[in-house]
Amino acid sequence: MDLRERVVAAVDAGMTQGQAAERFGVSLRTVERYLARRRVTGSLAATEQRHGPEPKVRRQLQAWLPARLDAAAGATLAEHVAAFVAAGGARVSLSAMSRAITGLPPDPGDELTPSGRKRRAGRPLKQKA
Repeated sequence: MDLRERVVAAVDAGMTQGQAAERFGVSLRTVERYLARRRVTGSLAATEQRHGPEPKVRRQLQAWLPARLDAAAGATLAEHVAAFVAAGGARVSLSAMSRAITGLPPDPGDELTPSGRKRRAGRPLKQKA
């Protein structure tokens, strides 16, 4: 039983919120939040926190990009942006296109560098001259 469950169980057993806060070494506001979370969600589990708007365009872009890169690997960022817009996507900046390409996972079999280290997503192999 974790701390949240013990605090709420103590309040359910008849302890006041202030007494429970003092007994478990948390603030009164923390006890209030635990009880409010259980009242609203029915659970004490933490909720996922997102800051900012949902990244819908980036998800569309990353779903669209693998097929585009297979078809036109040598295209410029501007050409990729124009093709994305033509395919019904929103207008994105060149830097957003670059970040989306860089953020793609490596192809199967390319997860490791020649020295055996794990490859970062979107990073091409360095070619020696």
